[in-house]
Amino acid sequence: MSVAADRPCKCPAGLVVVLAVAFLIAAPLSAQATRGAAAAPATAPATVAQGPVDLQGIWDFMMRVGERASPGFLALGPVEDGWAGSITMYLTNTLAIRRFTVEGDSLAMVVASREGDVTFRARLSDDARTMRGIVEYHGGARLPMVAMRRAQPLAPQ
Repeated sequence: MSVAADRPCKCPAGLVVVLAVAFLIAAPLSAQATRGAAAAPATAPATVAQGPVDLQGIWDFMMRVGERASPGFLALGPVEDGWAGSITMYLTNTLAIRRFTVEGDSLAMVVASREGDVTFRARLSDDARTMRGIVEYHGGARLPMVAMRRAQPLAPQ
């Protein structure tokens, strides 16, 4: 009889990425929970068109930095009555989303960075699959960014 630990993992690369993102989300959330009264209050559930919308999942984004494209992904998950997660820029690193608020079809995300907070203000499309807006860096630079929800993988049958 074979023991699972004796066999090499045949997990698809996508599963490994999803598990890694889950761990990345957990660390920023536990750090946020220890900040006490200084922490931002949970946000109300997002609403688009006729009711609450689920923003959970992976969102691929592209930010324009002059003539250069800066791609990456957001990993969002529910926490209390709002959303939390992380943002990973493929060209740099992963950062915690400090605050994510949604009001109607408008959203604001505050990302913690060593140099200071970075904000993303955007509009959510009617089908809740696209966020389109402006990233504002601590030094005043304003850059366009579009995030699109990644399709959910099919569950094995």
